[in-house]
Amino acid sequence: MSVRVAPVRRIHKESGFSMIEVLVALLVLAIGLLGVAGVQLLSMQQTANSTLRSEATLYAQTAADRVRANGGDVLDSADLAQLEANMQQVLGADSDLQISVSADVAQITVQWTERDPFSDSGSATQTLTMNASL
Repeated sequence: MSVRVAPVRRIHKESGFSMIEVLVALLVLAIGLLGVAGVQLLSMQQTANSTLRSEATLYAQTAADRVRANGGDVLDSADLAQLEANMQQVLGADSDLQISVSADVAQITVQWTERDPFSDSGSATQTLTMNASL
């Protein structure tokens, strides 16, 4: 009768990951996720700024249409006040609307403040100028 003896397995010290390797991998993953979160935040801010630019364009076009409907004259104070009040609700209280008419061209300027993460103050004044033929 022969007896089989299982071979003796030697324990290797390098089996599996060490705790330091796992911590380094988690650190690299955390830094990567923070970068992705930062890019996502910047993207959301730029989307909000893009919406403000679209709204400013819409208000400039509305002002041009009102000047055309007014026969090419500057808007009366009631129309201008209503348009500015609506604009300030959307673009902010510091937004401004300027309309000047000369010959057959109306120049409409809309100013507003938007967030700018790259400026020292965190915000920047933007200006949209549109020339409309009357």
